[in-house]
Amino acid sequence: GVKIYKLAATNGYTWNFMIYTGKQDPTAGLGHAQTVVLDLADGLLECHRTVMVDNFFTSISLAENLLRNDTYLIGTMRTNRAGSAHRVVQKKLKRGEVYGLQSSNGIKLIKWKDRRDVLMISTKPSHSTTLVDTGKTNKANQRVTKSQVVLDYNQGKQGIDLSNQLS
Repeated sequence: GVKIYKLAATNGYTWNFMIYTGKQDPTAGLGHAQTVVLDLADGLLECHRTVMVDNFFTSISLAENLLRNDTYLIGTMRTNRAGSAHRVVQKKLKRGEVYGLQSSNGIKLIKWKDRRDVLMISTKPSHSTTLVDTGKTNKANQRVTKSQVVLDYNQGKQGIDLSNQLS
């Protein structure tokens, strides 16, 4: 099969794309997903931009690599890729609760419980486990709160959705 990987801005503008047909030369021993992200972001690194990725691309090593290139990462994360952060993955939360840990180099794993567990990774200094009022209410007329990293991720992913619609 053929896949098209795309890097888009939050306004839907497609910055870069890559057509993948099978084999790929991994860059310096990096995995496929990390190579795709770094190739797509080539020329945009080292400017303190933020890259948003879904759980297919997200890993601790990608976060470290982007940090070395002065680029931030926000993404959803698969629980089996959380690496040594099993304390975050195994933490039992009630709906609306948030829990997170930060490494010494600034990589944060944040788990938030909505209907199901949402595991996020962020290297942005402004992200924490603080819940933010979304300005919305639920069916019980209670204020809806989410972690800022979830709100930023949802806003950032709107760009790729719009880019896909325009394609």
